[in-house]
Amino acid sequence: MRLKRLAIGAMAMAGVAWMATPGVGSASGRDSEIPRYQHIVEIMMENQSYGTIIGNPLAPQINALAGKYGLATNYYGVTHPSEPNYMAGLAGSYFGVQDDNQFYCTPALASEPASWNCGGTTVNHTINAPTLADQLTAAHKTWKGYFQSLPEIVGPVVTLGPNANGPYTFKSPSNAVALYASKHNPFVNFTGTQGALANMVPDTQLATDLASGRLANYSLVVPNQCNDMHGTGGCGTTPVIALGDAYVGATVNQIMSSEVWKHGNNAIVITWDEDDFSDQGQLGTGCCGANPGGGHVVTIVIRNHSDDSRTHVVDNTAYNHYSLLRTMEAAFRLHCLAHACDKVVPSMSPLFGED
Repeated sequence: MRLKRLAIGAMAMAGVAWMATPGVGSASGRDSEIPRYQHIVEIMMENQSYGTIIGNPLAPQINALAGKYGLATNYYGVTHPSEPNYMAGLAGSYFGVQDDNQFYCTPALASEPASWNCGGTTVNHTINAPTLADQLTAAHKTWKGYFQSLPEIVGPVVTLGPNANGPYTFKSPSNAVALYASKHNPFVNFTGTQGALANMVPDTQLATDLASGRLANYSLVVPNQCNDMHGTGGCGTTPVIALGDAYVGATVNQIMSSEVWKHGNNAIVITWDEDDFSDQGQLGTGCCGANPGGGHVVTIVIRNHSDDSRTHVVDNTAYNHYSLLRTMEAAFRLHCLAHACDKVVPSMSPLFGED
C-alpha cells in the first residue's frame, strides 16, 4: 500500500510540475527551411568535450565522419549532469532536474533509504509534459529507444523503489559495473512514454528493424557506459574514447548500409550529452539562453541525400540540445516544445538542408 500511495503522490506532483513549465509553440518561418525527413537516428554519447574528440587519434572513425559530413563546431549541452540533458533533448526542458537520481524521485522521497536513489532530490523526476515521442505518436509517426545492455524484465514489472527492473533499473548489472543506467533513458522520465515498454528495446533490435524496413521515424541509440565514452567498471583497458569510436563507426555503417537509408530523407545525428565537467559552472559553457550550460561538445549530422559539393558542411552557429529538438520537430512537421521555441534557439538548417 505504501508503494501505491507514493506512486500516486509522485504522479500528482508531476502533474503540478507540468502546469508550471513551458508548453507547445508554433513553428516559425526559420523552421520551414528544413526539408521533411522520414527517419532521424540520434546516437547519444557521453561526457567528452569537443577538444577531446576532434583531432584525437583514438577516434579515427568519428573524425572521418566529422571531416566528410556536417559538423557543428559550436554546439553545447544545456546543463549538468546527464539525466537533465537527456530530458531536455526529448522535451525542450530539464524541468529543474540537476542530478542523476531515479526517474520516480520526488522531494518527498528524498528521505527514503539510499537504495531508493533519491537522496537530495528537490524536484520531481517524473514529468507530465509532452515530448517529441508524444508528438510523433499523435502525428501517427513512430519512435523507439535502442539501449545497449538493456536489462530484461524478470517477473512482474516493477517501476518504483529499489527493486525497479527492466528499463526502470537504476544501474545494471550492478552499481559498480553499470553498463545500463536509467539516467540515460529519458523515456522513463515522462508519463506519456514511461510505460511504453515495446518502444524501449536492446540495441541489437536495430539491425532487425533496419533489415525489415521497420525503422522508426525517430530513433534514439544509447550505447552502454563502456561504449558511450562515459566509463564504468568492467570496461577493460581499452580507452573509452576508442571503444565509443568503434561503436559509432559500426552503428553508422549498419544504418548507411541498409535499404531504409536509400529512400526518402534520412539523417544520423551523433552528439554528446555534456562535456567532461572541466569547466562546469563557468560562463561560455552554454548558449541559446542556457549559459552556463553543459559544455562544448561535438555534433555530427550525416544526411543520405546531399550533392557531393555540399556533403561536408562546417557550421559555426551556436546550437544546443534545444536546437536539435527544434530541428527534428521541424523535420517531422511538428510544433516546437518548451525552450525549443525560444527566439534565441536557432534551427540547424545549414546541417539538415533547405527545402
